[in-house]
Amino acid sequence: MGQFFAYLEDKIKKLFLAGGTAAKIVIRSVLKVLSWSKSFKTLGLIALTVYISVAINAYYRPIQEVIHEGIVWTHKKNEALGNFIYEANALLLNGKDFDRERSSKKVIWDAYQQVVMVNTVPVDIENVGARSMAGRGTGWFYHIEKDEAYIVTNHHVVDSAINSDQLKIQVATGIDMWDYDAEIVGVDEIADIAIIKIIKKDNEEWETLSFEQYEEIGTGDSVVVVGHGMGMTFTATQGTITYKERYGSRPYNLMLQVDAIINQGNSGGPIINMKGNVVGVAQSILSPARQIPGWDGVGLAVGSKNAQRSIEFIMGPQYHAKGYVPYVEFPFSLGNVDFDDVKDIPKEDRYLAKIDYVDNDESATKTVGEMAGFEQDDIIMEINGERIISSYNIIKMMIYAFPGDEWDITFRRGDKEMIKTIALREIDRNKLLQAVNPPRGR
Repeated sequence: MGQFFAYLEDKIKKLFLAGGTAAKIVIRSVLKVLSWSKSFKTLGLIALTVYISVAINAYYRPIQEVIHEGIVWTHKKNEALGNFIYEANALLLNGKDFDRERSSKKVIWDAYQQVVMVNTVPVDIENVGARSMAGRGTGWFYHIEKDEAYIVTNHHVVDSAINSDQLKIQVATGIDMWDYDAEIVGVDEIADIAIIKIIKKDNEEWETLSFEQYEEIGTGDSVVVVGHGMGMTFTATQGTITYKERYGSRPYNLMLQVDAIINQGNSGGPIINMKGNVVGVAQSILSPARQIPGWDGVGLAVGSKNAQRSIEFIMGPQYHAKGYVPYVEFPFSLGNVDFDDVKDIPKEDRYLAKIDYVDNDESATKTVGEMAGFEQDDIIMEINGERIISSYNIIKMMIYAFPGDEWDITFRRGDKEMIKTIALREIDRNKLLQAVNPPRGR
């Protein structure tokens, strides 16, 4: 039977490829069969389904080319109707996969109006020393409120102008013919995020970019990097996300790793997916073998969840009260679980985050966990209902947490499961700042 249907599919495909006349013959034949007995009707429906499937796959590209020509024409006449047909084609015929090139072109074109150039320039152009400290990076419109536009960029793009009487920050957009003086709203040196603000001059109609929902971001997603690479105005590169939460590249950060080229000058710019949403903020180039950073295949960005944590705090009243974005201290002293201790436990039931005080310095400040009564060899199982497989799960939660947040900890002590609640403590800011290595290049 399987061979019969394979033979039938092959014959139908050959008939279809033979031309329109053959296609009409097949359809008429199937319709004729449908008018016969019930058994023939069922077979006819199967044949028709197979035929339509083969036809669409055989002519997928020319079909989509015609559809997209029609969408473009319709969009020019009626934008709303064109968008509707585009989405319908994407849903019914998987048109967005075919339209990947067109999607990236639209994303790049739109982003040119939402992305800005961020320059640190001398207050006095004759000041040679100030000119040597000048630089260029990228930013993008995040929030617009009346005449004020708030722009996201990297801290290291603007840090030379902070508290400087020799440098100032200027912003150039892709649609206006003049520059704007910018002021610092707030910075997070740890995440390498800064918010700057400019004021409208001529009732400009700027558009903002939005972050993608974090759960919708995944390894393998297509992205574009839009900015001002290598000092050139408005550049764009394409690639994919190759790692979503890269830990260890920068303290207290889970970086987004991409293979799209990130050049000097791209810092602070958006990494954008094919839906036009921001998935990360371009931050650095991993070029360990070069004195001057170049493209070695690994670009790193501040992950969207990291960036949003910083941005929302800076834009809120807490920042102005505190003066910086705080982070929490790791609340436990953890050790490694030996393989012999878990080898007889099914992998899906293993918990590897074990409290360990053996190598602790007795003069060191006690951790929050130790002060809460966690004991040697306690096994952490859940935090706020989220399963903890290893210390990495705790690190991820810690990076996004704030001092004072409470964690309900489910843990195992011997054969008993127990619950404790802890309040997270702020990490010493000076120690954290010392751990942050400034990125090489802008």
